[in-house]
Amino acid sequence: MTPRADVVIGVHPNNHSLFVLRRTGLLEELLAPGGATVEWVEYDDGRCTVDLFADEEIDFGGTGSVPPIQAQSEGVDIVYVAVSDPRPAQGAVLVHADSPIETLADLRGRPVALMEGSYHTELLAFALDEAGLSYRDITVLDGLAHENREDFHSGAAEAWVAGDPFWAEAQAAGGVRVLTEVGRHISNRSTWWARRSFARRRPELLDSVVSALLRTDSWIAEHPREAAAMFAADVPDSPGVDDWETALRRRPWGQRVVSPAVVAEQQRAADLYARLGVIPAPVRIADAVPEPSPALREA
Repeated sequence: MTPRADVVIGVHPNNHSLFVLRRTGLLEELLAPGGATVEWVEYDDGRCTVDLFADEEIDFGGTGSVPPIQAQSEGVDIVYVAVSDPRPAQGAVLVHADSPIETLADLRGRPVALMEGSYHTELLAFALDEAGLSYRDITVLDGLAHENREDFHSGAAEAWVAGDPFWAEAQAAGGVRVLTEVGRHISNRSTWWARRSFARRRPELLDSVVSALLRTDSWIAEHPREAAAMFAADVPDSPGVDDWETALRRRPWGQRVVSPAVVAEQQRAADLYARLGVIPAPVRIADAVPEPSPALREA
């Protein structure tokens, strides 16, 4: 039986930083002098991160802001490690250009294509709440991003929560109208989180992972076309290099400390999900926020 690596990291295309890090070998280079090893668990859907943590199959992963709340609510013992700056331009709720839907309130009872359990849920929960509706007032057509696109263009869905690079692709193609954008309702941050037991047992490894992520993000910011080519080549059913480059250029890069403001932001979202029944139980976000990594404090 092959011994378990010193750190096992989950990676999927929707966490761009880890996706690129997996393909550069940078973390392996950082760990080599100390003899530590890394294993990568690759999967298509970031929402699977919750189950992978619950089953202790990974030690570290990255997602949007909803999965760590879901994990904590389900009793998975995780800690936040870092967050990104807000990503206000990374998505929108779209309707067809000739749709009779004019406002968010018009979505009542209508089918909406989205990746439930991702930031799409957060966006709709807040947007509908502001419009006087509940998340449960719409009909959810759940699926992966390319399946959402198909449901929308086939007419199965009357609205679509489109995130990059599919949002960039839709903008370039035309024929759609924006009902609302991400930045009007939520911060839409990336989050990186770890199993609490791993963070306590191997803080030096966790710090190496953070250091590698910081360097990776700097590289992506300086080489967006090269990074875009990685995604276009390795992500099935996704847009091409141009759309990926647009998406990568308009998002912020770098990892940040989980500040009190971020904790309050996550708590506000968690409280709304608990009220709507999106998560099984209320959570206290501050319970999952330890002292920040030295690499983050020095960044």
